[in-house]
Amino acid sequence: MPTVTFPGRPLASYPVLSIFYRLFYSSTIIARLPAWILSYALFRRARPLPTWSFKQSIMLRILTESIFMVSRTQTPTSLSLEPGKDKERWEKLEPFPKDVYRGPLDHASVEPSTMGGKWYPEKPTDASAIGPVLLHIHGGAFVVGTGRANQDGIMADLFIKHGKVGYIFVPQYLCPVPAALQDLVTSYLYFVRTLGIPASNITISGDSAGGNLVIGLLRYLAEYGAELNIPQPKSAVILCPWVAPVKSLWPEFVVTSNPNFRTDYLGAELCRWGAATYIRDAPPEHPYITPLGHPFKTPVPMLVTFGSAEIMVIDGLEWVKEMERVDGNEIEAYIEPDVPHDTLLVGHILGFEESSAGVARKMGKFIRQHA
Repeated sequence: MPTVTFPGRPLASYPVLSIFYRLFYSSTIIARLPAWILSYALFRRARPLPTWSFKQSIMLRILTESIFMVSRTQTPTSLSLEPGKDKERWEKLEPFPKDVYRGPLDHASVEPSTMGGKWYPEKPTDASAIGPVLLHIHGGAFVVGTGRANQDGIMADLFIKHGKVGYIFVPQYLCPVPAALQDLVTSYLYFVRTLGIPASNITISGDSAGGNLVIGLLRYLAEYGAELNIPQPKSAVILCPWVAPVKSLWPEFVVTSNPNFRTDYLGAELCRWGAATYIRDAPPEHPYITPLGHPFKTPVPMLVTFGSAEIMVIDGLEWVKEMERVDGNEIEAYIEPDVPHDTLLVGHILGFEESSAGVARKMGKFIRQHA
């Protein structure tokens, strides 16, 4: 097994230097843009995939470079418990009694804390009678993302328009381990205990890093749900999950040698920053951090989706096979051909709107089949 190393803080991440670095790197993107435009316009084979349009190719390149810049400056998304523009759609959640946070969630220095989340399209007036509801865990490599409209509003609209999903709640969780999973348990108990939503009406979903956390929550409910009297959700939709964050702490070539590295916008810098931030001093191979290699039994039917051109699909499908081999598990994999990571999140930016709508439709069909 390769050696796990935690990266030091890049010089570009220090406040004053980060400003200059962003200005400098932005200028290099602008300087290289004409060459990319010319190359992708004239030579289809120069595109990440020959089947991609000019827009898809150029936008993926710009997004990749932008993510690299943000990762070098390590500028996380700031979180706030204030409603702000979300007003009445924002909900503040208090932690439950400490005895519901057991095992890997019982940490000497990381206590469950107050958290927030947003309802889409609006906060229900009687949550116990709203029918099927979605608890969605946002992605962002554990370092960016808030669950608010500026990041997840488009995704929520896709769930509602194409997936025919009713109400959606997106919690804003904290890192590192185990704070994020503590927040997920708080969110799920908010549904079943505070609001009185029947577990048979609840689907848990998550994209990318959020998919990793959904797997962790399913494991926690499988291991501790019965003794804590926490019911299992009806189904789970796991979108492009990050099943092996530990590999991003291995030598960089582990990521750059991935056969889909050129066709995805996720770079080694973002993955390494996110993994190091989330894991910190926890064992990187712990089952709640790295699902790959640690299958478990769950009664919850699962839909797992990937893009065939993303870097996470290889490990992800290996994890699906591991879970399929566990007697009693019900898991279905859906692969979108020739698309990068998490088009539900960025398809409108990259020009993969058809893909994102297709994933949302598949998601909605799966939820209704298990309603």
